[in-house]
Amino acid sequence: MSDLPENGTSLEELRARVDGIDARIHAALMERAEAEAEISAALATAGEGRSLFHPERDAETVRQIVERHRGGLPLATVEHLWRDLICACTGLEMDLAVHLDGAAELIDMLDLARFYFGFSVELVPGSDAADVVGAVAGSEGDLGLVALTDRAELPWWRGLSEAGALVRARLPFLVLDERPADLPALVLAKADSLVDNADVAVYDARWSDLLPGRLMDQGIEVLSFFRSGSGVDALLAISGDLTEEDVVKACAAAGAEPDVLRRVGGYAAPIDGNGDPEDAFGPEDTIQPGGGGLQE
Repeated sequence: MSDLPENGTSLEELRARVDGIDARIHAALMERAEAEAEISAALATAGEGRSLFHPERDAETVRQIVERHRGGLPLATVEHLWRDLICACTGLEMDLAVHLDGAAELIDMLDLARFYFGFSVELVPGSDAADVVGAVAGSEGDLGLVALTDRAELPWWRGLSEAGALVRARLPFLVLDERPADLPALVLAKADSLVDNADVAVYDARWSDLLPGRLMDQGIEVLSFFRSGSGVDALLAISGDLTEEDVVKACAAAGAEPDVLRRVGGYAAPIDGNGDPEDAFGPEDTIQPGGGGLQE
């Protein structure tokens, strides 16, 4: 067999080229880690803490990755490499953990956590979603992962608050056919305040009787719900451009004005990675984990 490719370049030359690329990648990784360390030092000098997860910056960076991606390397591979690198760099001087929803399959939660937060972060399985909410609220900067199911085993979102844990991201953020780590989930984290510029706002809504109407007709997605003898609790997602008063009006127009409505977070709208990178999802195009409604 000839060792000369059709273009006349020898295998030795091609391998030397790959070695050179690897060396440049390694040097760039070290340079990036040094830059992250300088950011941490600057924040410490300013008296500000450093977080393992920056959802707004994370979303913008992934959008840029999708826009510039070319070639045969799977987009999911590029995303995972980037996420692992980011968390490894920002977590160098942190002792933080990611708490996992114990109500979901552990192997699925572990796959999801490792894909998004890498192998350098401690993973702590919890008993259920409410346990994750409490762990995040009681920590200095830990994150939580809660599996997103149409019907919840308990209204765990009641424990979310501006002073404690909030919904800060929705996974998967980059939606791809047959992607790894595709379990629908929410990322919980502390925040100084509610994020006003999130693409999608998340609300805790409660009704004292059976919920009538169809919220989806008003652009409201039911992320999850819990039905009991005293009524219905639901976790709602709607465009972040709307005020709470607008959301109440939208619920009323659907015949479902809630007894309780409070904002408990927000997230960047997911990106459709299967089509044109410019056809990213907007707030009105949020991807539903299931039926998105309460009708049975």
